[in-house]
Amino acid sequence: MADTDKALGAPAERREGRDKVTGLARYAAEHPAPGRAHGWPVAATIAAGSVRAIDTAAALRLPGVLAVLTPEDAPRLAEPDDPTLAVLQNSRVPHRGWPVALVVAETLEAAREGAAAVRVEYAERNHDVTLTVDHPAGYAPEEANGGYPAEREHGDPEGAFESAAVRVDTDYRVPPLHNHPMEPHAATARWTDDGRLVVHDSSQGATTVRTVLASLFEVAEDRVTVMSEHVGGGFGSKGTPRPHVVLAAMAALRTGRPVTVVLPRRFLPGVVGHRAPTLQRIRLGATERGHL
Repeated sequence: MADTDKALGAPAERREGRDKVTGLARYAAEHPAPGRAHGWPVAATIAAGSVRAIDTAAALRLPGVLAVLTPEDAPRLAEPDDPTLAVLQNSRVPHRGWPVALVVAETLEAAREGAAAVRVEYAERNHDVTLTVDHPAGYAPEEANGGYPAEREHGDPEGAFESAAVRVDTDYRVPPLHNHPMEPHAATARWTDDGRLVVHDSSQGATTVRTVLASLFEVAEDRVTVMSEHVGGGFGSKGTPRPHVVLAAMAALRTGRPVTVVLPRRFLPGVVGHRAPTLQRIRLGATERGHL
């Protein structure tokens, strides 16, 4: 940092700046290892239901395809606190985009081709995804975001509103917001000969990822290493583990090779979290001079 008496506005050198502009900085998908393979998820095409059957024969015949993990033969995991991490553990399809299989191949292109060759039959069920004010399943939670009470009152809000000289009473609809960081969610995982799990993950919460992976695979935390040296944006979607890192570790365990899983950008809205839509009624009462 330049020699200056003022911190605000002083030029600062980014420690990783040179590595990034020269291409030396490695992100989660850029850590090569001998024998590294690539995984490509097969995403559910229905909104709700279950997998009736999966035909992987055509995918397995393709050059370079090493394995296809399905709910029938994927490694078993301990039950997670976050249900979005229970990938390939059963035939349930909770939403469109849910991973129903993972193709592992020698190259990214072969994995993508293999995923396109997997045939899935579904048993669909009715779904309801439209938020309305009078929805029969609507309810007021006890707590809102951040653990605050969902309903709080101070004074006499109804009386104050009715007696206000100026009143505003209107409704707002906020659509869902999805996370799309510049670097898609990615992970490279490998199991060592002595049973240790080593992961490079695009995450802003490497310690949490380590704890969760240890729990899922039922190994001691000191036998799991998670590194997140460079992260190309997160915007609320990389603070906790996401399905890609679990899939990479499962595939590495199944094949005995390092495996990289990068979520295609079109998969992100379905599997890495989002801000749910909201319906809001705003009521404001004020004096003629604008005092609320």
